[in-house]
Amino acid sequence: MITQKPITPLNIRPTPALNSSVPYKRLVISFLIAAAAITLLVLYYSLGQATIELTIKPDSSIMESSITIGPTDGLDAKAIIKQLEYSGEQTFPASPSGEKEPKASGEVMLINKSNQGQTLIATTRLLSKDNVLFRLTNTVHVPANGSIAAKVVADQAGDGGLIPPTSFTIPGLKPSLREQIYAESAQAMERAEKPGNKVTDLDFEKARKILSEQLLPPALAKIRESLNDTDRKLSVIYTSDINQGESDTPAETTKEFFKYKITLKVTAAFYDPNELKNKTLAKLQKDRSDGKKILTIEDQSLSLSMTEVNPELTQGQVSVKFLAQVAITDAGKAFNKNDLLGRTSKEVQNYFATIPGVVRAEVKLWPFWITSVPTSPEKIELTVKSSP
Repeated sequence: MITQKPITPLNIRPTPALNSSVPYKRLVISFLIAAAAITLLVLYYSLGQATIELTIKPDSSIMESSITIGPTDGLDAKAIIKQLEYSGEQTFPASPSGEKEPKASGEVMLINKSNQGQTLIATTRLLSKDNVLFRLTNTVHVPANGSIAAKVVADQAGDGGLIPPTSFTIPGLKPSLREQIYAESAQAMERAEKPGNKVTDLDFEKARKILSEQLLPPALAKIRESLNDTDRKLSVIYTSDINQGESDTPAETTKEFFKYKITLKVTAAFYDPNELKNKTLAKLQKDRSDGKKILTIEDQSLSLSMTEVNPELTQGQVSVKFLAQVAITDAGKAFNKNDLLGRTSKEVQNYFATIPGVVRAEVKLWPFWITSVPTSPEKIELTVKSSP
């Protein structure tokens, strides 16, 4: 009989299944956090707004413009343009020749400490400490226990005689007298200018300038006389040129006087100052695109200069310069918003503090968490209000 042993079951524990959903959840959470951060960042910058209100006051500014004037319609301002040639001649002194004497000269003080007077004839030798020889130009008598001034000239030509103040012995005297009779100079010796004048190109320039200044008033008066009584009351702006200038003496001629003649061409434009000022103001205001308005012109500062006139005298160009009161009316045009991007409120206020005409700047940032001006110009609003 076969006996079977009971089979004992194996104690095998089942292996738990791997939890594959954990890394996935972490990935999803990280993605959501990143998306939220990006969303917040987008909201931070997209919602940011800056309103900058500027309190302004008028400020002085130098204005410049060019206007066209003439007698015809369609120009910037009306003016009567006239032209005249006016001649004049005058005698002028020539300049000193500027040439130097060949020998140095100067003045010495002859001193006599003896009890007897001493006469020194012209050409008496005087020897300096540095052995430079000079001679008296005239005979002099040196009184006993006294002194006298005398002119001396170097014995040799050239710059060797240009010596500083010094003392001189007199070699022609007896050795016993040289200690008692001698000379001293208080000024340096120099080569004096030769007498006589010479006509130069600089003399011609001076003559042209003087004649031009002298001829201009009568030339303008003669032009004004050609106008009718009403137009003579108008203001005038003018230019003048020397058409011709000639001298009776060539340059570099040794001569005391010379004659010089010029022909002055004067172009004058007669205008109504009020009309010109108003037309200039209107033209400037029309051409402005910087967000500023010219309020008034300071009349005393108005400066005009005629720069060009056509040969027919029907049209001229005038440069206008004046001091005006200017106010900011459009901050968006007056200022570049790109200069404000990313600045803090304090930085914006410091920026406008340096701008003439801006009293103060008030900066409002929205939403509350915004701490600087947005980085997009479209998010910035600039407004102005007048200072009380």
